[in-house]
Amino acid sequence: MMATEKQTHLAQFWRKYLRLTRGRIDTLRALEIIVSEETDEALKATLGKVQTSLNSGTTFSDAFRQQPEMFSLCVVELLAAAENSGAWDNILQEIADGLDEGTFA
Repeated sequence: MMATEKQTHLAQFWRKYLRLTRGRIDTLRALEIIVSEETDEALKATLGKVQTSLNSGTTFSDAFRQQPEMFSLCVVELLAAAENSGAWDNILQEIADGLDEGTFA
């Protein structure tokens, strides 16, 4: 299965987020950096909504769950699993790989 352009772009987003957070940049700051550099207007707007949700106290997975036009249920469920297990590095890598492979919409 071939990844679409959207899937490839989302995989790049997750890899960038993973690298920033591995570098000990907190979630909100990492998203702020990514939004400031993002060139895809639809993703930029969606990530802005995610930031707003996070700032109001919404959990990470629920903030992405509120954006189903951009983030699939598979991705959201993996984010919820990361919240519960703490296995962020592995799960974010799985999300990026799944998007690259065309496994996740």
